[in-house]
Amino acid sequence: MKNKNHKFFNYVIIAAVLIIPFMYSFFYLKAYWNPYGEGNIDNLPVAIVNEDKGSKGEELVKEIKDSKKLKLSVVDSTKAEDGLYNKDYYAVINIPEDFTESMESASTTNKKHATITYSPNQKSNYLASQIINNVVNVVEKNLDNKVNSEIVGTLSDTVKEVPDKLETISDGFDKLNDGTNQLKEGSNTLTSGTESLKQNYTKFNEGVKSLQSGTNTLASGAKEFNQLTSGLSTMQTGVTNLKNGSDAFTTGLNSYVTGVNSALANTNNLASIVVSTTCARIEAGDSTITEYDKNACLIAKGMLANNPNYGGTNAINYLTISGNKLNSSNQEINAGINTLNSSVSSLGTVNEKITKLQNGANSLLDGANTLYSSSEQIMNGINTLNDGANTLNSGITTLNNSVSSAKNELNENIETTKKEVAKVNGLKEYSNEPVKVDTEAVNEVSSYGTAFSPFFISIALWVGCLMLYIVLYFDKEERFKRLSINNPNLLQRTLCYHGLATLAGIILGILLQILLDFEITNVLLYYVSIVLIANTFVAIIELLIVNFKDIGKFIALILLVLQLAAAGGTFPIETVTKGFRWLHPILPMTYTIDLLRESLVTIESKLLTHNFIIVFIIFIVFFGINIAHDIIRQKKNK
Repeated sequence: MKNKNHKFFNYVIIAAVLIIPFMYSFFYLKAYWNPYGEGNIDNLPVAIVNEDKGSKGEELVKEIKDSKKLKLSVVDSTKAEDGLYNKDYYAVINIPEDFTESMESASTTNKKHATITYSPNQKSNYLASQIINNVVNVVEKNLDNKVNSEIVGTLSDTVKEVPDKLETISDGFDKLNDGTNQLKEGSNTLTSGTESLKQNYTKFNEGVKSLQSGTNTLASGAKEFNQLTSGLSTMQTGVTNLKNGSDAFTTGLNSYVTGVNSALANTNNLASIVVSTTCARIEAGDSTITEYDKNACLIAKGMLANNPNYGGTNAINYLTISGNKLNSSNQEINAGINTLNSSVSSLGTVNEKITKLQNGANSLLDGANTLYSSSEQIMNGINTLNDGANTLNSGITTLNNSVSSAKNELNENIETTKKEVAKVNGLKEYSNEPVKVDTEAVNEVSSYGTAFSPFFISIALWVGCLMLYIVLYFDKEERFKRLSINNPNLLQRTLCYHGLATLAGIILGILLQILLDFEITNVLLYYVSIVLIANTFVAIIELLIVNFKDIGKFIALILLVLQLAAAGGTFPIETVTKGFRWLHPILPMTYTIDLLRESLVTIESKLLTHNFIIVFIIFIVFFGINIAHDIIRQKKNK
């Protein structure tokens, strides 16, 4: 009975050793088979503090919750901070009170960056902080896309309004063109009137000059008392003619002054129009203003500006006052002529008549001098007015042509603008995701566990083979004589260990296939690879332990650690330290991992052949050395 129990216990030991590879790989792979999947990653506790005074903060919280990537708890800042340090939360996301305000500032001139504070407790779990950071980055990208979309939407809406605004401007140009046409017509009338006034007044001024010369002669003649008697009759006739001419002149002068005053009033109105239109456009910075517009504005302002040389009034008022003075002087002359006529016709005695004649001649001379002086001033003013009217007319003509040209060009460009603006349709939606990344996975892996299975199967087989020798080879009770260190049949022992390694590999492959959600590309290749790897590892470990004993165990463990770091089973080998990159191509597990990937993911014939041959060569080399060593020792022992 005791012997039976002893045998049963031996079988239990064998079974335990055989399932070590399975236990090592299964529990890790099962625990972390799909850590990023639903039901796993959404268990990561993260606190979010929403202090936003607007609505954008709530929208952000809802977006993170709807992503189902984290276990989100909305708490206040105190609870969040306590939970972060007490490991209740892996990280805290803080939304500031001005978050909405900053987001909406994108459409204003005072733009502010919206800031979300992400505080991970990396000491709690560094990988958790990296996972959460990836989620936060995705949220940040979505927010950036939304803000960009809103900005582009606002800009595109503004751009779409451009054609309508251009049409409004075109309507304004129509009205402006009508106004400039009317202004041009008025300017032409003004220019024609001032030219006519200049020509007629030149003749009138010449008559006034002749009148002054005649009155000078008259005054001189009045002093010639000796000749007065003989010339009295002639003088009476001349005075009568003078009176008649003066009356006619007075009538014409009254009409002239009335006409000039009317023309000056029109000129004053025209100058006011120029100031209120052209000058106003200049002051508003209108880009269509020309040099003629500027000259017209200067002339109009000059006409309306008060001038100390004109008695503190403007040129137009000064001309009006001068015309009135001319009329007043003419009335004085007319009165003098009437007096002279009355004196000449009513001479009682020669001395009295001569005295009256002298007085009348002197009065006539004064009036003539005043009339001539005023007439010269008016003549100068009329010349200035005529020059200004001509310049104004030229400027208005240029303005009218410019307005018409600008209006026509604007109308031609409105249709082109509409076609160009049509290109912004849909730009808001486009800018939300201008670049779409379509992932076309090559050799797609279904889960995290599948990706890491080649690595952990290789480790499990190495550990399992090492445990075979530690437990069975060094068994002091020698319960397994064929496997014992003291078995004289070395060749038999070697083959037994390879048999056990093969059995352990098959058990590992079967149990993992049944108990894990494996998607095996090629089942035969899967089992062949596991068996080959198990035999390769047992050959390497046999060489180390059989020949170096405890030192061999240590070397096997060192090799295990080095392969964990440098075989490229987790991180890409390019990301590890340079020394480990050097070790990568000379470690057996480098090729066993790649061989298992071919059977579990997809088969690339070139890679499969390469890795299979290398693993097989390693097996042949170490197995051959072990067999040769066994044969040599057995011969020596005999």
